[in-house]
Amino acid sequence: MKAYSVILGYPLYLARQGLNVLPKPVLSPNQKFKNAHQGETCFILGSGPSIKNQDLKKLSGRIVMTQNHFHSHEDIRIINPRYHVMVPKYHKKEYDKDWRDWIRSMEERLPADCGLFADSNTKYLIDDFASLKHRTFYIHTGINPIYMRKAAIDITKNIMNVPTALTECLTIALYMGFRKIYLLGFDLNQLIILQEEKNGRERLRFYGMSPITSNAAEAEFEKKTGTSGDDWFWMWEIWVQLNLLKNYAQEKGIQIINATQGGLLNVFSRQSYDDVLREMSDPRDLSGERKR
Repeated sequence: MKAYSVILGYPLYLARQGLNVLPKPVLSPNQKFKNAHQGETCFILGSGPSIKNQDLKKLSGRIVMTQNHFHSHEDIRIINPRYHVMVPKYHKKEYDKDWRDWIRSMEERLPADCGLFADSNTKYLIDDFASLKHRTFYIHTGINPIYMRKAAIDITKNIMNVPTALTECLTIALYMGFRKIYLLGFDLNQLIILQEEKNGRERLRFYGMSPITSNAAEAEFEKKTGTSGDDWFWMWEIWVQLNLLKNYAQEKGIQIINATQGGLLNVFSRQSYDDVLREMSDPRDLSGERKR
């Protein structure tokens, strides 16, 4: 990413901000989620390798949000996520089969009452899946966070670009009004793994590879961004966006707590998973229980 690209991107940012006042019918159903979980607690589960060391069965009955290929987790039926979030489609149309295979695996493994959030650029794919299309809600990205002073969390409008599923999940959770958000499995140490470990691509996530990460396009993309230095720019962009989200949360009195085992994520205060579970076992704290 060249410096001039950042400079030239500012007029585009202003144009998209102007267009953001226009209503988008595909996003209007999201209004139902505004503060829908006000005062409650949720757990957002990432795919970092560290999550293999945490007993997620203990989250049964809690409000859980998963993302991407997390539905491959062996305990997904016990975890029983309330919501599942997909990153925007970033491959060319020639790789649509991989994306359809991926979406089909979600249809097969996610609970029947799990709400799905996806980018509007995947709607034409999801519409082919009868059991998913009526419980899928769409977001639309396009706002570059490096030009922003405040986070864009209104999911009835354009939100910030998605360099990682974590920022997308947090945006949705903040819009829903959760008062306490726990993060697990967000190691964010992929650059170290890719550099230091043999077969690093297969070790980035607890599940190894998915239909959309195992194709040639993904391998070439990771190689190009790694050698060009763009990876480092995107990691900085992730931290910029996470700090914007953190500032929004603090203004609203919302706690975001990182219960990931290890990893590089240092934006949010840390608490061990064991301590979180002990705290949640207190009968006075029922805010994280999933309502039936």
